[in-house]
Amino acid sequence: MRVAILGVGGLGRTLASELRGDPRVTSLLLVDLYGERARVLTGIRGRVAIEAKQLNVENRIALTRAIAGVDLVINATLPKYNLGIMQAALEVRANYLDPSAAGPREPGGLAGIFEQLAMGEAFKDAGLTGLVSMGLDPGLSNVMARSAVERLDTIDAIRIRSGGIAALPGYSSFPLYSREVFLSDVLTPPTVWLDGALQDRAPLSEPEEYGFPPPVGSQRTYLISHEEVKTLPKFLGKPIGRVDYKYVLDPHLVQAILSLDKLDLLSDSHMIRMGNQMVSFRRAFLAAFPEPSALVLPLEGAESLSVEVEGQTGGKRVVYRGDITLTHQEANRRRSTTAASYLGAVGAAIGTALIGDKATPGPGVYPAEALDPTRVFREWAARGLPMAAIAIAVLVLLVGVANAAVTRGLWFPVKEDGGCTSCRFGLGLCGPARRLAARGHLFLPISDRGGGHVLRARAPDLRGGWALGGGVFPVLRLPGSDGTR
Repeated sequence: MRVAILGVGGLGRTLASELRGDPRVTSLLLVDLYGERARVLTGIRGRVAIEAKQLNVENRIALTRAIAGVDLVINATLPKYNLGIMQAALEVRANYLDPSAAGPREPGGLAGIFEQLAMGEAFKDAGLTGLVSMGLDPGLSNVMARSAVERLDTIDAIRIRSGGIAALPGYSSFPLYSREVFLSDVLTPPTVWLDGALQDRAPLSEPEEYGFPPPVGSQRTYLISHEEVKTLPKFLGKPIGRVDYKYVLDPHLVQAILSLDKLDLLSDSHMIRMGNQMVSFRRAFLAAFPEPSALVLPLEGAESLSVEVEGQTGGKRVVYRGDITLTHQEANRRRSTTAASYLGAVGAAIGTALIGDKATPGPGVYPAEALDPTRVFREWAARGLPMAAIAIAVLVLLVGVANAAVTRGLWFPVKEDGGCTSCRFGLGLCGPARRLAARGHLFLPISDRGGGHVLRARAPDLRGGWALGGGVFPVLRLPGSDGTR
């Protein structure tokens, strides 16, 4: 498969390194506005040669000429170029993939993801496949949600939480992906899916403290505009009560962005003089953050994605939760980049692999949740990346319960005088929990919405991991556990 990657910033550069070793890929073409940035990558070691070209992707004639003959075009530039690049891919009869979508072109307009999906018939008629918003989130987040939805009879809520922590001298807070895309994400009025329709919310509203896996831990999250909220309710085939997406942000940065926006300083039209030239205040503000693609030295901290799906199955209320967490140090060891860029590139690489294997629904344009979770998780595991998954059955128990009966294969929350909300994976267990732990049962904490412990009776047939989407992933075990899941 001949692949063209447009844009070799943090994600594009990392994606090139990933695809260089993929046996499905026979050649790589790297296209960037800054030719030297692409040419440097031609020296990357791997099984296929890399060709570099310099051009502006807005030049349709030059772009079409450059990508002629490739089998797959990947847009790793700004999402605002998605539609034009999709048109160019159609002209040269190439498949298409991107890691994210643009917001509406104007307030109240159609979201970019919907404009892309509207090109489905054109791609279908041409016998081509377009896979849109296939990175980490959106991308893996959509697939994780689908995997859980398939296990439930009814869906009450899908909650996607993302972000992380990073330390860089001289900066207290900064985005780890495209600065322009970041500002667009946080200033575009977010939507939530509620009562069968998309509903607008105020930018950076509904703050929530969310507990991510360590080392990220508890962080403040806010609603921002994101693709999953728009596509999941339409493509999963089941009624869904609510879908929302929240991102980790420093409260001080949130306050600064909202204040500057109220003063209309972040509009493209607000110009200021810097030296002998006029520049937009928005551009100057973004320049105060580090360039994400230049963060090639190891950062302290980690990136995390959590997907919760709440619903009912067999008359029981269940919350499925999946977590992906990677430290920046590990991402740097693997690809000399941040965890955000690495995980996004892996998501795009998995999408590329499935297009190459013809493991998509067929010709047309699809979001990530159209992919088979089993295939996606298999590709994920093949890269040696962790994914934790748990299932929590939410049962209402009376405060003051002193013990709990154990029924094989079921989950129970155990509470004592309303306590147990501060325990963490077997530490500080209440009396009933300690007694059950001694019998080999695994305990996990319910989120702070419910508190308490969660346990499941022994399940010897699942020793080694908990099965999700055809892949088996490790879960934490108490010392002495004999296979509890």
